[in-house]
Amino acid sequence: MRNRILLAMALVVGAGLAAAAEKPESLIPFDKLDSAAVARVRKVVPGYTFYRKLRTPHGEFRSRRDVFEYLGDHLDQTSILGQQLNVVKFRCERLPDGSVWADNHAGARGFLWPLYAAPGERLFLVHGSDRSGEAVEGYSVVFVRYQEPEPGLIHCEVHAFVKITTFFRRFLAGLFLPLVTGTVDRRFSEVLSIPVLVSKEATLNPDKVVTLIDSLPPADATKLKEFRALLNRQPPTRP
Repeated sequence: MRNRILLAMALVVGAGLAAAAEKPESLIPFDKLDSAAVARVRKVVPGYTFYRKLRTPHGEFRSRRDVFEYLGDHLDQTSILGQQLNVVKFRCERLPDGSVWADNHAGARGFLWPLYAAPGERLFLVHGSDRSGEAVEGYSVVFVRYQEPEPGLIHCEVHAFVKITTFFRRFLAGLFLPLVTGTVDRRFSEVLSIPVLVSKEATLNPDKVVTLIDSLPPADATKLKEFRALLNRQPPTRP
């Protein structure tokens, strides 16, 4: 038990030193954010519990860039298609304030607010909880950067600043740091995989996806009308 405590303390101190040395918060484009977005980011940065450069299972993939961007910006629509393609079992819901609500019905749920969008960059605030094991709740600022090294190939990296609001209040909670970071990796990978996998299918088999949209109930098909039109257009050419 004593060795586990010492190991956990080393992990916590090591993570803090790495964060201090590398200044990962300098990645966040504060100078491009409006005051409301800055206020939301400041819920987490500075003061985050830990930083992660996520090792997503789809760091590089084949997709039309415009299709990937649309699906990433419209997770509620993406989840409709994702259910039909067996990529995801739950739906995301867009709320009147522009946020997105998701519940995987397996213990994880939360809200996502888009804060900033520019070519090759997206910034989000997430407030979520996971009760599939030890209960964890908190906020995250998630910065996504992507580029197209060659036509139809997307390279994506994800930076997450996580502020735990419940779990780390416990005595010697550092013991569970590997568990919590593992949970963060799994949940973000789960959400980020949805637009990646749907965009890959839509790029490879656009006619199949258009036919799928046309077979949906009218309310769902109407939501995807704009995306259907996008698929029917020729992809933009690189300058």
